[in-house]
Amino acid sequence: MSVRVEATPSVLAWALEVSSAEPDKIRSKFAVERWIDGTARPTLKQLQSFAASTGVPFGYLLLPDPPEWSLPVPDFREGFATPPTPSADLIAVLNLAQRRQAWYREHVLAQGATPLSFVGSAAEATPVEAAAAIRQALGFEVEERGGSWNDTRKQLLQRFEAIGGLTIATSMVDNNTHRLLNENEFRGFALVEDIAPLVFVNTHQTLNGQIFTLAHEFAHVWRGSSGIGNEDPRIFGQSEIERWCNAVASEVLVPSDQLRQRYQPLASLDTTTVLNRLAHDFRCGTLVVLQALNRTGIRSFDDFEATYDAEVRRLVLLQEGSASRGGGDHYNNQPFRVGETLSRALIADTLEGRTSISEAMSLMSMRSLSTFDEYARRLGAA
Repeated sequence: MSVRVEATPSVLAWALEVSSAEPDKIRSKFAVERWIDGTARPTLKQLQSFAASTGVPFGYLLLPDPPEWSLPVPDFREGFATPPTPSADLIAVLNLAQRRQAWYREHVLAQGATPLSFVGSAAEATPVEAAAAIRQALGFEVEERGGSWNDTRKQLLQRFEAIGGLTIATSMVDNNTHRLLNENEFRGFALVEDIAPLVFVNTHQTLNGQIFTLAHEFAHVWRGSSGIGNEDPRIFGQSEIERWCNAVASEVLVPSDQLRQRYQPLASLDTTTVLNRLAHDFRCGTLVVLQALNRTGIRSFDDFEATYDAEVRRLVLLQEGSASRGGGDHYNNQPFRVGETLSRALIADTLEGRTSISEAMSLMSMRSLSTFDEYARRLGAA
């Protein structure tokens, strides 16, 4: 006989609200409306399946009332009348990032780690000063950039880890392709502390958007201020912190002095040509270049908003016309989804017997020992 569960209707409705899955698909799979109106009760197995489909931890569905679900970091997301309820997917990636950061902090403290001097070092600096410090620390001066936009993103991730930070760049929850992150909900966040600062970039956005998000989250670290946002180079920002971080990010990618020098030979050309050439030089997106031209006043626009919108439409058409790409090799993507520094530390600590294999696999979102072994081999950390 199946065991029926008394689930509070308001909790079930809340689970539908915070789920990133399409509500109609969940309703077609479960008799959730009947559960909510009280004409039926779910079996234990059905409720467990419902939890998995919504992304809500099963234990929450047994509560008498909907939980007060809040973000563990300041919420700087813009464009909403009121801050939206965080989705189950957002809470999941935040919780995992915090667990990874806590593990790594204890790991390096046991090895004698001391506070990283760059965390919070630019709290009183101007955006130009802060950006210069970030570029110098990361070896990211304009003349040091090269390769593709993907190479630029890789360079930023690796160099932040090289100076002591942690990074996560992923588009999904726990390597689950059925739980893709929504770039309109958030594009990145920074968990700032002086031993193991962590930046997260939602890769379910354009590559150029990811580069801007990374620069923005680095600004949070140098300011010493955690936060989550949906960064857009055009948005002026309601928060002073977000305005500062956006200005720093723009200056990191497109330094004003370099922009003036490189713009002069192009001044007579049409806007699209100018944007493409400068984006190539600075290894960032045309929208960031456009915002920098407007921010510095180097090029004037009769209607900047209309120009920006036109460039967005042009980029959308280009993206729609380009060939779609596959997800790539799982093991090649893992160092970005987990962070290479954390991966190597976890593998070494596990092989030396200090961290259990189950904990390491959980922190790296792995489900099989063979995956762990192959990943360790690919990293050269076995």
